[in-house]
Amino acid sequence: MKKNLFIFLISALFASSASSQSISFYKENMVMKLDASHVTVTGEYSFRNNYATDANQTVFFPLPLTTGELKLDSISVFDESEQTYIRHMRKLPSGLFFQLTCHSQEQKKIRIFYIMDHDGKNVRYLVMTHIQYWKKPIQQGTYTLLVEDPTIIIDSTSYKPNEVLSVNTKTTYTWRKVNFNPDKELDIWFHHK
Repeated sequence: MKKNLFIFLISALFASSASSQSISFYKENMVMKLDASHVTVTGEYSFRNNYATDANQTVFFPLPLTTGELKLDSISVFDESEQTYIRHMRKLPSGLFFQLTCHSQEQKKIRIFYIMDHDGKNVRYLVMTHIQYWKKPIQQGTYTLLVEDPTIIIDSTSYKPNEVLSVNTKTTYTWRKVNFNPDKELDIWFHHK
């Protein structure tokens, strides 16, 4: 019952926020660094206010659900335009909620950082959930996976990378998307030698 109510409330929030959005989300550049026990995620997200008045809006950023054994840590939200951390954020099991203020016609970059444990088999970036919240495709998305540990072998990914580059023990997987409206999350399956 509680789970159904939680899903209903998140859906209602998506619907109400999407209908009143004056700030738009148009670009993301996300980097995941995978090691033996963690994935470190740094994302740069670009927003804009196309209106002639200032806008203040609650923004949702989804985070992967964790279990008791897998922890999510060191979450920070940094406003690169203002050069300040956004301290007033609310972390729920579904993700982060925080206030974003954009002046008239302003473009703004926000950096979100977190470290998460993984189960040794899979990491997931909730690209579909994030973009669906905004109710329209994003103009540009770049997603990068860095693997420096030669004992980590990538088995498959839910989206085929545009580029795989290996230099010494470092392998970089890159996905570039334009007018991106994903139909699944970005999943990466792997194992250790």
